[in-house]
Amino acid sequence: MDTYINIRSTASFELREALLVYSCDRAMGRTDGSAFVTKHAVKLDAKGAPSLLPGSPLGESDIFALIEQLRGAVPSEFLPENVLMRTQETIVWWTPSTIRPMYYVDNKGQELKQLSGKRFPQPALVFRARPGSLDIRALAADERPTPGTPLYLAPYWNVSNNGSVCLGTTKVPREASVKSLPRWEEAFFESEFTHANASSSLTKHPGGFIGLWKSLMGKKKFPVEHLCYTKETLAQFIK
Repeated sequence: MDTYINIRSTASFELREALLVYSCDRAMGRTDGSAFVTKHAVKLDAKGAPSLLPGSPLGESDIFALIEQLRGAVPSEFLPENVLMRTQETIVWWTPSTIRPMYYVDNKGQELKQLSGKRFPQPALVFRARPGSLDIRALAADERPTPGTPLYLAPYWNVSNNGSVCLGTTKVPREASVKSLPRWEEAFFESEFTHANASSSLTKHPGGFIGLWKSLMGKKKFPVEHLCYTKETLAQFIK
């Protein structure tokens, strides 16, 4: 069987190595890994036909090297105090409580229309960004969280129970890097909140979502007693 791969690049690519995946049925009672991978150099004969040379187990360093070759290395960046975790594709950070304007789509009723564009106190927040994806949780304490810190539902429209933000047409940064963090935050707060995206209540406030934000007009501090606990810690959220 012939396989053709279209690689849009002016670089010249050569077949040099191959990976073989060995796996077994986990139902056989194994408690360790059910697969392993070997790496083999490839030898080409005079006609260009490939054959595999003896292989060796694929190690962790081999995996990281392969990821770097495929996606590029994580850029060297100074990690400020607000960054909680950084991987190849994901960055997690927190923001202390602050005051920000909030915007709502026009067709959701007169009450929300009157709130749109006004400034409100916000709770401390945890953000997780990946290319094309944003998640958000709230914090009860206005301090840098630790792995065991409990998280709360972010009390906003467009945010689901698991913290995932429905971005819609929101223009978010293409990358998830330290320098992009202010733009991720701006993309979330400066876009219009369009719909309730959670299946449960976003707040314990007796007046519900609209009652909460109406009560916060002109206030300087978010009442954390109205946050809903997610039964999730920062470590669980990151994983």
